[in-house]
Amino acid sequence: MKRWFGFGIALLVVAVIAGCGEKLTEEQLRAKALDYENKEQWDQVIKVYEQLVKKFPDSPKSDQNLYQLSGLYASNSKNFTKSIEAYKTLIEKYPESQLVIQAQFMIGYRYANDLNDLEKAKEAYNEFLQKYPDHELAPSVQWELDHLGQDISEIELNFGKEETEKKK
Repeated sequence: MKRWFGFGIALLVVAVIAGCGEKLTEEQLRAKALDYENKEQWDQVIKVYEQLVKKFPDSPKSDQNLYQLSGLYASNSKNFTKSIEAYKTLIEKYPESQLVIQAQFMIGYRYANDLNDLEKAKEAYNEFLQKYPDHELAPSVQWELDHLGQDISEIELNFGKEETEKKK
């Protein structure tokens, strides 16, 4: 009987300790993410940011968490679809965020440059220009639209020819 009681107490202690690990504050999770970043443990960094997004959706930093997660998906796991989804979630959930404009640009960029889905890139870029025609990124977005699907070497050659023609 004592053996079962001792086993029960040990099981309870393990459950309490395991449960405590799940109750980290937002700042503790951010510190954990930074630690993993310093160790270049990118899968762990992504998991921590996913926790931040899920557990703290009403945080003043929730838009930043989503933006960071979007970049991590693209840069470190090469999951461009998840990256785009996170950008879209940011735009939908936090429309007043300063990061919405960059997120809209990045959706087009990911479609064009990472997924080679030129039709969706065109839609995203046109949406950007419709919403933010006077933003400082608008000329870059227009440039992207003008050169969708072109190889960079073609662009450079054409650019050089255009400049030569202008000088004549």
